[in-house]
Amino acid sequence: MPQILTFLGQSRSACAIASVAFARQLAQQGARVLWLTQDSGPLPSRLWGRPLATAAQPAGANLWTLQLQATTLLESSWDVVKGIEAQYLRDPLLKQVFGEELVILPGMADALTLDAMRGFYDSGSYDYLVFDGLSSQAALRMWALPEQLDWYIRRFQKVLAESQLAQTLAPFIQPIAGSVLNLSGANASLDQPVQQARSFLEAGRRVVQSAQQLLGFLVVTDDAADVDTARYLWGSSQQIGLTVGGAIAYATAESGVADQAFAPLALQRLPGLTGDDWQPLMAALPSLSVAVQTAPAPVVIDEVAQQVRLFLPGFTKADINLTQYGPEVTITAGDQRRNLMLPAALKNRSIQGAKFQEDALILSF
Repeated sequence: MPQILTFLGQSRSACAIASVAFARQLAQQGARVLWLTQDSGPLPSRLWGRPLATAAQPAGANLWTLQLQATTLLESSWDVVKGIEAQYLRDPLLKQVFGEELVILPGMADALTLDAMRGFYDSGSYDYLVFDGLSSQAALRMWALPEQLDWYIRRFQKVLAESQLAQTLAPFIQPIAGSVLNLSGANASLDQPVQQARSFLEAGRRVVQSAQQLLGFLVVTDDAADVDTARYLWGSSQQIGLTVGGAIAYATAESGVADQAFAPLALQRLPGLTGDDWQPLMAALPSLSVAVQTAPAPVVIDEVAQQVRLFLPGFTKADINLTQYGPEVTITAGDQRRNLMLPAALKNRSIQGAKFQEDALILSF
């Protein structure tokens, strides 16, 4: 399975430069690398020295680049939807609606990007997907989609199933679900397609919460606000289970960012890019294998001590809100919400205490 790299920081250009340096280094080491960007502006073309396309294009040995444009992704996805409809309906309703006519709604670009990356991830064509997002906050919302959508399905599945709307649609849901999802027509129900969707989301969540499959890096510059912003993004990453493996100080003065600013992460200093000479940057990059091994785990569950430890740098206890719904604890911090399913040993217990110590929220049951 490939590994995905994502970069988080306040400086858009510094994150993009770090991502390109990683892509070039990994390809030079012999790995098959696809570099993907959501940025349709001039920065990616400047960094690669040529225009980018919406289909994967070679950029050197073992290296490909691709520009993810939401409108193009929507058109291709819409064609798939129309094809499915035409297969099962005698008179398709959508055949006169074209993808070019559709509007990109808020949040749709992230869902389309995530789906496109899933296709590349499953293709078996690449060893690494190096992702360059438009903004760190948007990237975190995108990586959180499998977890958040599954939460809504779990909360509202029973309500929907018992509603008058579901009962009215049941005669139609059963044959359609049976055809599209290859379910038995006699047993097809609302629960079956929902469980199919949950299995799909669970696969995405496993990718996000595995450091071997998705690994993040913090990127800072000499901007005074960079460290605080990066620590906030670090804590937000932990909230969705995304492992951060290291911090990168791009083109900073030796005294600009303290080596201990992101402890226990190692801080790697990258020189500024001069012309098209990427070698000094590539030589200074951290090791991915070391980053995976040394990164602090987002969550540690100690069933013997009946404690759960969540590593949340960048936050204070005042920033955190807790709710418990049966065996599930919801932790809200900043712009992210984590829904933590308790193990069997703790699922029947309520939270008895919470303290914030050394950047960690410690829950006692």
